[in-house]
Amino acid sequence: MVVLVLKRVLITGGAGFIGFHLARNLANQEYDVTIADNLFRGKMDSELKNLISNKNVSFIQCDLTKIKDLKKLGYSYDYVYHLASINGTKYFYEIPHIVLKVNMLCAINILDWFLNNKNKNKKILFSSSSETYAGTLRRYGIKIPTREDVPLTIEDVKNPRWSYGGSKIIGELLFTNYAKKNNFRMSIVRYHNIYGERMGFEHVIPQFCLRILDKEIPFKIFGGTETRAFCYFSDAIRATQMVMEEDGADGEIINIGNSDEEITMKDLAIKLFKISKVNPKLYIKKAPKGSVTRRCPNISKLNRLTGFTPKVNLDEGLKKTFEWYKEYHNQ
Repeated sequence: MVVLVLKRVLITGGAGFIGFHLARNLANQEYDVTIADNLFRGKMDSELKNLISNKNVSFIQCDLTKIKDLKKLGYSYDYVYHLASINGTKYFYEIPHIVLKVNMLCAINILDWFLNNKNKNKKILFSSSSETYAGTLRRYGIKIPTREDVPLTIEDVKNPRWSYGGSKIIGELLFTNYAKKNNFRMSIVRYHNIYGERMGFEHVIPQFCLRILDKEIPFKIFGGTETRAFCYFSDAIRATQMVMEEDGADGEIINIGNSDEEITMKDLAIKLFKISKVNPKLYIKKAPKGSVTRRCPNISKLNRLTGFTPKVNLDEGLKKTFEWYKEYHNQ
């Protein structure tokens, strides 16, 4: 008789936006999934409760800044996705010292915990961000779409916005050097403006959706000519799994995003107006200090290593996202 052994997966920050969708996707593929989260930003809502009711999904509430809490995780995972961090522009400005402390301690503690996971065939993935490019984009005008091998620059240590991007640069240094010194399998992914249902309320797309639903007039846009390249969550989690499970991605830093969907903030708002069938007057205001003018990833490395190409275009993704937030708003 053949006994099927499920691959065991740990997702830190698994109650958050990307973590939840990744966990659900892997659970549907019959992986044995453990979600670890302190619920600071993640939410024990009906969707998460439904997910963890599955026999192959478990939930551990823990704080990865506390070493004693890591004992709750156990060991013997085949894949560890380290997504836990404090994200959201609101937090960058309001509690930058906490953003730095939490993100750095989580990275250090999960690496020390992983080193006790003796099997060298096991792998850990670190989620970084396009924010790591922000200083270089402003200071040196690097080519866009941006490749992974450009220098990373902290432009102004006094600007609290750098609390997040700086913590991700330090996280990349930690993961790269720990892996090199201790000879374990590791990949780093840099997410570029991932969006979709259940992504919270601090980011531009959900904010636009909710302000449209609240009938804001005039409709304020901060930095209307700034561009971002948005990637729907289902494409992002598919790419993330491909990077984790591709041996050729070991030791690599890889952009995840959709380089075909770059758009200005003004045009993004107009797309959402069309979806929601409204046409409010626009009021363009100055972008927040430290915000970059343009951001778009070069994903040729991701494609070369994994064969990944995005499947969901911006119009389709925005429609699905708006409908989710509309349902939430009307509850």
